[in-house]
Amino acid sequence: MTEPSPNETWQILEALSALTRELTRASGGPDDGPPMTSTQRLALFEVAVRGPVRLSELADRMGITAPTASRAVDALVDHGLLERRPDPDDRRAVRIDLTRPGRKQVEERRARAAAALEPIVSALSAKDRTQLAALLTRLTDSLG
Repeated sequence: MTEPSPNETWQILEALSALTRELTRASGGPDDGPPMTSTQRLALFEVAVRGPVRLSELADRMGITAPTASRAVDALVDHGLLERRPDPDDRRAVRIDLTRPGRKQVEERRARAAAALEPIVSALSAKDRTQLAALLTRLTDSLG
């Protein structure tokens, strides 16, 4: 395999950034629902994907410090989107989980993003859709 040129890497990064911006806009944008920072929005979706997590796990997944994650979680708890529950494995610890309103907000946002993306994905051949999904998964797994 040959190394990508810096230009190719930047082109891929810009394409992914543009796609993310367009999906954010199509799925309601940052001002839909209670006001949230990008860190809070990321925390909400990480908890939605990973299920109940400890604060330290959440911070690690997000690549931020525990105090920063704690502030994001505090705000989301105040908005009624997340809650702290006792950890069944360690009574001294808590796990962070979605509330019903939090789950509803995540599901609605995902549905709007999927609705915006579906016509574009439908225009791709089945082979291209499979290849695109596989490549995106490889990129994500490599970064994670």
